[in-house]
Amino acid sequence: MSADEHNRRPIIIKRHHGDHDDEHGGQWKIAYADFVTAMMAFFLVMWLLSSTTEAQRDGIAKFFTASSILDLPAGNGALEGGRSMMLAADSSEQSLTPTEEGGLRQEMDGGEAAADGEAPRQAPPQQEAMRDPIERQRFDALKAELERLMTTDALREYAQNMQIEMTPEGLRLQIFDRDGAAMFLPGGAEPTPRLARILEVVGSVLASVPNAVVLAGHTDASTLNRNGYGNWELSSDRANTARRALERSGVPALRMFRVEGKAAVEPLLAEAPNDPRNRRIAVTVLRSDVVAAAKAAVARQQTSPQVQP
Repeated sequence: MSADEHNRRPIIIKRHHGDHDDEHGGQWKIAYADFVTAMMAFFLVMWLLSSTTEAQRDGIAKFFTASSILDLPAGNGALEGGRSMMLAADSSEQSLTPTEEGGLRQEMDGGEAAADGEAPRQAPPQQEAMRDPIERQRFDALKAELERLMTTDALREYAQNMQIEMTPEGLRLQIFDRDGAAMFLPGGAEPTPRLARILEVVGSVLASVPNAVVLAGHTDASTLNRNGYGNWELSSDRANTARRALERSGVPALRMFRVEGKAAVEPLLAEAPNDPRNRRIAVTVLRSDVVAAAKAAVARQQTSPQVQP
């Protein structure tokens, strides 16, 4: 072989990677797969944020916040997010602020609300838990929407007259008087423009859900006696006035489950029975299982044998 042929022959260099490269040959694929999965989840979250409304996002956030307590009683303290006191922070209203030690109307172990110093009233078993996650999301979204409206021009002016809370029966909105801000004309059932506006906005929101509604009228402890017309008649008439306003705002009449007048027997402020805040309208959006249990109880009473005297 000539020298020229030897110089033209390609030179091949073989490298030995050693045992270190063999040990890590496939691990980069696992790390890359994890990275791709994380990026896919990130872009999915970004897409969801861009395709939902603010109210829907609030409802989703509340659902995941409460997802670990879906099987707890609805009035449990763990559902502190289910109560909203839209009240001024002045010293005269601190008694309305719920506390861990026991607020004015704190929900007690799934029972009905109890005033300070009263023993809690246990709720029937069918009212202890909202086990339908879809309905739970609906109630959370409904509450979030009402709270949002109380911070906008729609209801901001009237937020000091409103209170939202979760109860064993469902979502309750209480609309009450304040000094200088009455809901009805004195001694009558004619609503003031303030109440008319509140019920118009609230009715448009309630029209978007299928749940039944209960309306209750309450008075303070002041005695009314006008030719046989007293607090019972007045509270009932005011509840019916609120019912008609909600129906005009889009809530179907068939969804009105109960309309009742309670006079002064369930004051909001038990220690101040003449406080104007005891004069109020309570609007409760009922859970479907509560409605079903109530209807079943009525059916059992109708089919049970009558006891002869």
